[in-house]
Amino acid sequence: MRKNIMLATAIVVVGLMITSAASSISIQQTDQKENEIVAHYLSVQSQPIAKRLIDKSSKPLTFAGVAITGGDFDEFHPSVAGAPGGEFYAMAEYTEDDVVWHPMMYGSADGITWDPLVEYLYDNSEYTDMDQNAYGTYGTFGAPPDANGQIVVLQGEIMDGWVWDFGSYGIDEFSHNTIDCITFEGPEGDPGEWNWGGLTMSGHNSYVSPEIDGCPYVFYQYSAAGGGIIGWLSGDVAGCENVGSAMDLVTNMHYAVYDRDTGAGNYDLLVRKDNFGVWQYNSAGDYWTHPMVTNLKITDAANLMHPSVAANNNNVVIACQKDADVIVYYSLNGFSSKTEVTVETGAAYPEVAIAADGAVIVTYVKEGTMYMKTSDDGGASWGSAEVVSDNQINSNDQSANLDTYQGNVIGVWEDIRGDNVDIYFDMIYAVPNDPPLQPSITGPNGGKKGQAYTFNFNSVDPNGDQVKYFIDWGDTNTESTALVTEGTNHPVQHTYAEDGTYTITAYAQDALGLNGDPSIKEFKVARSKSIDLSIFSFLENHPNLFPILRQLLGL
Repeated sequence: MRKNIMLATAIVVVGLMITSAASSISIQQTDQKENEIVAHYLSVQSQPIAKRLIDKSSKPLTFAGVAITGGDFDEFHPSVAGAPGGEFYAMAEYTEDDVVWHPMMYGSADGITWDPLVEYLYDNSEYTDMDQNAYGTYGTFGAPPDANGQIVVLQGEIMDGWVWDFGSYGIDEFSHNTIDCITFEGPEGDPGEWNWGGLTMSGHNSYVSPEIDGCPYVFYQYSAAGGGIIGWLSGDVAGCENVGSAMDLVTNMHYAVYDRDTGAGNYDLLVRKDNFGVWQYNSAGDYWTHPMVTNLKITDAANLMHPSVAANNNNVVIACQKDADVIVYYSLNGFSSKTEVTVETGAAYPEVAIAADGAVIVTYVKEGTMYMKTSDDGGASWGSAEVVSDNQINSNDQSANLDTYQGNVIGVWEDIRGDNVDIYFDMIYAVPNDPPLQPSITGPNGGKKGQAYTFNFNSVDPNGDQVKYFIDWGDTNTESTALVTEGTNHPVQHTYAEDGTYTITAYAQDALGLNGDPSIKEFKVARSKSIDLSIFSFLENHPNLFPILRQLLGL
């Protein structure tokens, strides 16, 4: 049954700007008639993060199989992300005394053996989340009760992070934080390696009057120096609790979804859409923002709770709990319109992701078992249920988490197969894929040192995916190319500095990260033949000697 989308015309967009430290508040106000949108910004400075690196030799937490955690206590609210370097990271709430929990980050080279990496010293912070872009793997968690105005972003590769503190402004009690990463340039030609993406969360806001309890927030960094923007919606938006968010990496649109207690006895959904592919400069405040595209509400007589959202090339899917059922609202046009479809009855706590082949994956909990279903048409219809964890899932809000990595969907969940609640990891959905074929390597067979030569690499991918080439030139130099069209010659130049015979080794990797078999080619750099020039000098100095020899030598 379709439900109409009601545009919230009384909603106001507001934001706080975080830049270098400033003693005064700078407010810039802009009015727009249609939605009465007003924006406010102020500045503070990012801070270091409190952490403790784990000594693996004295505190091992390595397990075979897919278990990430173990020990004598419970772990909750896990999250996971694959890294651009090929490894994996996970987070969960960890304790040593069953009294104080800290966010813990774990790492794995292969997804099978996991080690604890770093404990973040924020007492009883809840709800972790992770994602990745081309530069790194990032995580976040809710604000700790004793510093509840803090926003934290971590990076797995450096086992460190950054903090922005809004507590002194009445912006606090952040909860259900989610992170969505993007690879996108910064303002004014900045390459944007610092631009990890955006956060979505709910919290409290007494910076405005009347104050908003359960305020819907977004936050993102806008400069390499640590400047950041926190924004929120005001109006009829109070009561937000659980949060879902997604970044469409094709359109660069960011979708934030909040469930909210309407105060009328039920929960509805609030949706916000921002364009993270555009930076807008405000000269009065000297800051940059991503423009909000729209905001809207999804209302129903039933309770709409625990949203999760995925987006790819304008296919947007919001999964949520509708009373005791799991449903989706799917759209093929960037959520300009939507359609409601029931995924499973008598189920709860859905998570949604979209794989590289366009398959939409929803996991949910039903009668103590974690299931998954897939849709091959953007969310319109759903296949049969498959078991992910048989009667072993801890029934808890945000007890599972999904990540799309190298085109596949990986996941973690709270598992009760042992004596405690532990975190388990597995591949949830693998895109059907064949590796690229051995590449042909064509080019010269030999040459001179110090001279550049061109070699062509050509691999056919059975699935038609783009490929990149990893090349070992045999002289201690290696390189990789960008993704290029499969089945076509890709020229690469190389210069050898020394004489010798070298073996060039190359293999192709498809866009999903699957490697093909290598090929080899030999290239010989011959020793240059030197000519003794002393005879030429002798003949130049004795022009009348050996006339025939001089003629042969062209002198």
